[in-house]
Amino acid sequence: MAEREVNLEEDQEAAQEPGKGGGRKWLILVLLLVIVAGGAGAAAFFLLGGDGDEEAAEAGPPQRFYHGMEPMTVNIEAPGRIRYLRVELGLVTHDPEVLEAVQTHRPAVRNDLLGLLAEQRYESLNTREGKDALAEALREAIISALRQREAPHAVEAVLFHELVMQ
Repeated sequence: MAEREVNLEEDQEAAQEPGKGGGRKWLILVLLLVIVAGGAGAAAFFLLGGDGDEEAAEAGPPQRFYHGMEPMTVNIEAPGRIRYLRVELGLVTHDPEVLEAVQTHRPAVRNDLLGLLAEQRYESLNTREGKDALAEALREAIISALRQREAPHAVEAVLFHELVMQ
C-alpha cells in the first residue's frame, strides 16, 4: 500500500508542476478560436453573400421604364361633321431596349398608330371601355410593328397622356 501512496503523491506533484497542465488550456483555446472563426464565417456568408434567391426576393418588382411619344392628330368618323382626335401616348416596359427599338423604328410605329387612330369612331371613344380598348389595340399595334422588324417588343402598357376629341 505504501507504493500506491507514493504514486499518488507523485501524480499530485506532477499535476502541480507548471507547464504540464498547459496542453489542456491550449486545446480549449484552439477549440474556442475555431468555433468563433466558424461563426464569423457563417455570419459573413449570410450577410454578404448568401444565394441569389434571397437577393431577388428582396429586390422587389422589376424596374419600369416610361417613354413619351410625340402627339398625333387624326380625323375620325362622327355623325354630321368632321371631328379630330389628338392623342399623346406613353409606353411602359421593363426592358430599356424596347424604348430604343421604338426610337429606332419610330416612323414605322407612328405610321401604324396613325392608321389605327384614324379608324376610330367618336361614339366608341366617348366611353371608358372604348378608351381602354383603344389603348390595348395601340399596344398590340406597337408590338406588331416591332416584331415585324425583329426588335425587342415587350411593351407592357400604353398610357394616354392626352386624349382630346373635337
